[in-house]
Amino acid sequence: MRRRLIVNADDFGLSPAVSEGILKAHREGIVTSTTFMVNWPWSRECAALLSGAPRLGVGLHLNLTAGPPVLPPAAVPSLVGRDGRFVKSLWHLRYRVRPEEVRREWEAQIRRFVEYVGRLPTHLDSHHHVHALPHLAAIAADLAVRYGIPAIRILRPGDLPRPGILDWPRHWLYRRYLGASSQVLARSGLRSPDRLWLADFDRPRLLGWIRQAPPGVTELVCHPGYVDATLRRLSGRIAPRQQELDDLTAPEVRQAVAEAGVELCHYGDLAEEG
Repeated sequence: MRRRLIVNADDFGLSPAVSEGILKAHREGIVTSTTFMVNWPWSRECAALLSGAPRLGVGLHLNLTAGPPVLPPAAVPSLVGRDGRFVKSLWHLRYRVRPEEVRREWEAQIRRFVEYVGRLPTHLDSHHHVHALPHLAAIAADLAVRYGIPAIRILRPGDLPRPGILDWPRHWLYRRYLGASSQVLARSGLRSPDRLWLADFDRPRLLGWIRQAPPGVTELVCHPGYVDATLRRLSGRIAPRQQELDDLTAPEVRQAVAEAGVELCHYGDLAEEG
């Protein structure tokens, strides 16, 4: 059985420097796919960069946790705080947001993606994996089917990295959510990889994963990018982005893919086979 690998760089559009770094990881490394956040003031500028990467699969990074909504804040009051920006809180997403407002905002994000990129996304995933909450998974799946988006990232309980001792309560809660949401998404008929690699990695771990890749389709979720002032203001994930960029473009990593006989692909390739 073939061993296939989607290398998806999340957070395209989070900042211009992150976007440039992702494109380098595609041109010079093993990144095959990215997911685009379209709600930032500089999103159109970042979208223009994609014309230089015609072979890069581009999906939509649905967002409810960072920056302003695409819709006016007054149109989605349960999604935003007093500053008119999304609220980054699992509790808020679970208990305070109104599903009809999530649906309207995510529809607006899909429409903006099409406006800026000129085509439908190859797939849907989400910032901070919010579509792994069962009630949000159902909305994401329904929108994908409705708009003809053929694939979606499915997080399953077995995809979670092994936690440290102090993280077990949160791990148990996440497994519970993923057990329910993965069933919702699987029933949608949308295409998805067989498994995800979600853990943070250094170069030895990345090489080990590639050499031991199992049969079927695996998605490596990564966050490469250059660092700029915008990123420092918006994200707590800083140093790992440059390190991942270096690892994903390393000659020995590209060589490991070739020697292992792993086929690089993106979500659009899965859809075309369907």
